[in-house]
Amino acid sequence: MLLSFSAISQIVTVGSGSYTKTFPGTDVAGRNAYPSGTPYLSGNAVGKPVPTSDWWSALVKNGTASNLFNYPFTMKTTTNGLVVSYIPSGVIDDMSPLIFGVTGLSATKTYVSDFSDWTITMDWNDATHQFQATAGVAMPFLYFTKKTTDVAQLTINSGTVVISNEMLICTDVKNGADFAVYAPVGSTWTQNGAVFTSTLNGKNYWSMAFIPLTATNVATVANEYKKYAYVFPVKTTATYNFNETTSVIHTDFNVQTEVKEGTETNMLLGLLPHQWANLAASSAVADKYSYATVRGEMKTMAGNSFSVENTFHGVLTTLPYVDNYSNGFSPMALNQK
Repeated sequence: MLLSFSAISQIVTVGSGSYTKTFPGTDVAGRNAYPSGTPYLSGNAVGKPVPTSDWWSALVKNGTASNLFNYPFTMKTTTNGLVVSYIPSGVIDDMSPLIFGVTGLSATKTYVSDFSDWTITMDWNDATHQFQATAGVAMPFLYFTKKTTDVAQLTINSGTVVISNEMLICTDVKNGADFAVYAPVGSTWTQNGAVFTSTLNGKNYWSMAFIPLTATNVATVANEYKKYAYVFPVKTTATYNFNETTSVIHTDFNVQTEVKEGTETNMLLGLLPHQWANLAASSAVADKYSYATVRGEMKTMAGNSFSVENTFHGVLTTLPYVDNYSNGFSPMALNQK
């Protein structure tokens, strides 16, 4: 009786349904078990509940990941830093055109040091050198930090690079993609073959941007983007409310930022089709450049928040049996496969 009461007390009723606050255990087939191993967490991420089905979950489980797609970037982790590239739809590619890190870095694993609703901070630490990279879903920028004593390092294995004061303008790097790298104002870059290094003018931060594929002049857009390069995301939140009378779900997306330098306070945010196509009437709009992604057109806006609204039309209790209406569909052939 005590066991039964304990189990019942962990069940929380919500509307006509419920959920349990205790682990229900595996089924007879051994499924629904806890993920194996220990999550690779450091810094602010230690002790936080870890999502197991996010775009970066492979990294937190394995300490390494070769397929991190946040749109529009494609990323993977290595012992000496973060590989960044662009892989368009229908293309299979395992190149390493850009590798970000710090000089001398050799970390056996990459940890997750922080995360929020749509951002993650990756952490490389070999006890001597430390490098961190922050990425967010549909963010056209990546953000980097390092130990003050470390030297920022970027290896560029393809394309053409032009040093423009504290900027590196990288064109035709891979699959037609162009990028811009932004060190703090007053920084200088030193080139040794494919390796570019900088002390960042005594600072510990830098960033990079994906230049839109449709840009007619890469240098012009790179300079236009520079004002956003020093506005770093600290925390992202997506909060919602549901109006039962109208069945409208209103979601507010907000970014808490840290301005490293300059006067700009807005980030350059990306919105995916299911967001920009359903913006609330009161929301800021995506009126900047757009990007082609496997999720469809990604539009950008200058700002730190936007809102979307969706009408909930209910869920079908069953799926209709439509084989009689579908040309070529054969239940027998399906069963054989």
